[in-house]
Order: sequence, then C-alpha cells, then structure tokens
Amino acid sequence: MRLIVISAAALALACSSVEDRAACATSASCPSGQYCARTSDGSVCWADAVRPAVSLVTASCAMTPCVRDGVLRVEATVTEDKELATVEAVLDLDSGARKIAMTAAGGRWVAELPLRDWPFEAYARPVVVSVVARDGARNEGSAEAVPVEVTRLRWVYDAGVPMSPAAVMDDGTIVVAGSTITDQLLAIGSSGESRWSVTIGSAFITATPSIADSAIWAASSDGRLYATSHDGVRNGNAPCATGEALHGGVAQVRDTTGKVVAGSQAAVLALADLSGFCNLPAISGPARMSPVVLRSGLIIAAGGSLLEAFSLQPNGSVRPTWSSTQIPNVGDSVTAPLAVDSEDATWSVATDGSVHRTALDGSTLRVATLGSSATGAVVLAGDDVVVGDQSNVLHRINATRPPLWTASAVLNGIPSAPLVVSGPSTHLIVPTSTGRLYAIRESDGSIAWSVKLSAAGAALQPANIYTPPGQPAGAVMSTAYAAGADGKLYAVIVDGELDTAAPWPKAFHDPRNTNNAGTQP
Repeated sequence: MRLIVISAAALALACSSVEDRAACATSASCPSGQYCARTSDGSVCWADAVRPAVSLVTASCAMTPCVRDGVLRVEATVTEDKELATVEAVLDLDSGARKIAMTAAGGRWVAELPLRDWPFEAYARPVVVSVVARDGARNEGSAEAVPVEVTRLRWVYDAGVPMSPAAVMDDGTIVVAGSTITDQLLAIGSSGESRWSVTIGSAFITATPSIADSAIWAASSDGRLYATSHDGVRNGNAPCATGEALHGGVAQVRDTTGKVVAGSQAAVLALADLSGFCNLPAISGPARMSPVVLRSGLIIAAGGSLLEAFSLQPNGSVRPTWSSTQIPNVGDSVTAPLAVDSEDATWSVATDGSVHRTALDGSTLRVATLGSSATGAVVLAGDDVVVGDQSNVLHRINATRPPLWTASAVLNGIPSAPLVVSGPSTHLIVPTSTGRLYAIRESDGSIAWSVKLSAAGAALQPANIYTPPGQPAGAVMSTAYAAGADGKLYAVIVDGELDTAAPWPKAFHDPRNTNNAGTQP
C-alpha cells in the first residue's frame, strides 16, 4: 500500500481554492477576520484568526515621577505571523480616545507622548499606558505597562525661613523675600536652583518684592524702601526711610524716572526712584498694604479705614487728588491687597469683611459684607470679583448684576487671593491657610483638583506664575509658585497662562508685582 502525504496548504486549496476567494488589493477591502494574502495566482482575502502578540510594554519619562508637561516614552515588542497593520499607544486619561502611532526601531515599537496633549483633571495620578496592535484581518492584541505616576509638582525650594509672595522676572527668575536679618532677598532659577541672595536693611521683609525695568524694589520692616539690580547688586543711593515698618509691598508709578511708592505704618507714603529721590506725603492712617496705580495714573492708597487718591506732580512729588469730603471710609482697616477693575475703580476688602468699590471720583459702593479674615480680591473678565474669607470659600460678586455663582465649593483653609489662569478652561489657582493648593473652575466654582503642599499645614502666600515662551498653541502650560510659612517655595504646573482678559488677574496685578493697572500682565 502506498502512503500519500498531503500538506496543510494542499488541503486548504482542496477545500477552497484561490479561485473561490475574493480578489483584493489591500486588507482593507477584505471582510473582518481576513487579510489580503499574496499568492502566485494573485492576491485574495484569506482567513486569519490569530491576533498579534504584544509584550514587554514599558513607559517612562526623563524625570521620575513624570511631570505634567513631560514626555512619556512608550516601548513594546510586537509579533505577528501574517500582516501587521498598526501599532498604537493609548492613555487612560481620555479613555483611549487619542491614539498615537508607534514606529519600529531596533526590534521594538516606540512612541513619545507629550503629556500636555491630554487632559489631566488631577494634581497627581497613575496613568495607564496600553499598546494595541492590529493585523490585516483586524485582529487586536494589547498589553499594558506598569502604571506611571504623573504629577504637577515641578520642584520644591527650601529657603529655611518663611517667605513673601514671589515676584517673577521676564526670564522666569523668581524673587522672594525671607524672614531673616541677612540675605533677605533671594533669586531662584526657573529650574529651582539658587541664583543669588543679598542683604537689604536690618530687618525682616514680609512684603512681596516688585520687579521694575531697572531694579527690584523691596519694602522692609525697618521702615525703608530698598532697590537692587536684577542680578542682586544693591543700589548705593540712600534708601527712602519712613520711620516705621513697610509691610504691604510696592506699586510702580512708571513715570519717566521709574518711581515707585509704598505705604508705611508711620501714616506716610514713600515715593522713591533710583536717583535717591524720596518724598513722604502724609496719609490718613497707617498703611498695611501696597498702594495701587490706576490706568489714569492716580495712586490709590489705604490709610487705616480711608482710601485716598494722589496724583504725580511735575517736580516728582505727589499731592492729594480728592478733597476731604471725597475721601471714602471703606471699613475698619484695609490689610488685603487692592484690585482695580476695567473702569479704573478700586476694590478694597477690610478686616471686618466689607468689600467696597471706589470710583475715580471717590464715590464708594459697599458691594458685599463677607466673613472676617477676608483676603484680597481679583477681577475676572467681565468685572466679576472673587474674594475668599474664613468660611473657607471663594465669593464671586459683581457691583451691578448677579454673578455666575456666589460661593465656590468649600475648601480646606482660608483661601488667599486667587491666580486666574486661562487655557482649555479657566481655573482659579488658590493657596490656602492650611498649606493646600486648589484649582477651582471659574465656570461654576467647583474643584478641578487639589493637593496638600505643606506637610506641616503651613499657610501659603498668594501664588505667582511664569509661562515659558514658544509653546504649542492650545497646549500652553505655566508654573505657579506658592511660598509657604514652612520656608518652602512650591513650583506647580498649571494648564494655561495668566488670563490677560481679566483686568486684575492676581494679587499685585501681574507676575512682576507692579500693582499698576496699566501694565500688561
């Protein structure tokens, strides 16, 4: 008896010849479960029930943990016995909606995923990366990498002493003042490295520095107003001395001589420039917060419970603009940062919780009465104003119409003046008295994400911001800086940039803390 051996291919052809199958040009023209096989008699649709094999999937960033604006590198091994069609990487941040094609390199499949291209409604979270391979017959094989932790925390700088709110130079250098009697002024690079420090005066500086075109100005508890160059060299001219502490910071008048003005507890203003000029006009009471400068050029200062206006004279001095009958009473004492709306009206918050809007002519409207410990106001696009108080919420108010919402979600701690950041959506970045940082949705006051930055629960100062140039449109990200009473400066990545449509989008107006409404944020 003769043994006859028949190959599998021969059996297949015996059961279903090439002529019995549909001709094809590509696998896309074949039914699902079949691919376009090339034979000596032409290309035909052929069954394939075996899915590609995906293995050894890894995901990593240059930094560990990955940062929100970092690049996630994904690698995988993929094998397929017939025709491999696509290999793609997906993230669970959008439930796999965005698919990124991977490329073959050195026996592996590789893709680099800029995390900024995905939504991230969290401060930190593990991100799951999947690699999905499809063959010509539309069979899918997939595997996941070990979840990768992604965080918004860029770095933490430890100065060892409580710090003032930060000021930020145009190149991203951060300047803070420290509660120490030496090296009170510190410069920190945008990567968290120490740049320089300088001793200014003989006392603590609690007021936020202000960065002018030619100098950095600092108001000291020793009652003097000091200037330092941008690289940390103190100006040699005699400082402007008031006799009592300066606590509130500096406003930039921005005349041709670069004058600045600060308020003193000696019930005077200190008007100075780099030449050594010093003018000390009297105000109605102790000043505990920086003056502000309106677009019109008027200087508005709070002396105790009274708000006063001054105009700059040709000789460089200032004189009162409002008569004694025009000077408004805006509460028991103003200790929170002032703000200015689109009509050049000044918003003030007193320690009794009263919120006033004062027009250019001194006429004043009491818009709201909040709880005690109310913090500084910011002004949103459309002139809604946001203020926090001891009820641990942000209040949204308007002088002429109902706002979109009146109270935010309850936070942990008293919120400081927010930072208004506009991007894919507008968020209010809010530090609190318990060391927490919140992103509050401007649209409805709900919480987008939050974190406890200070392990000790130390209070955080109002935040500042830096936005590096040259970023892709639609995916701009910035770094918010919040200084803590625990001696640490926290750098946190936020989506978007300072909202320039808002007349007063942060405490002290802009990243350089000019307190001048006419300065472009």
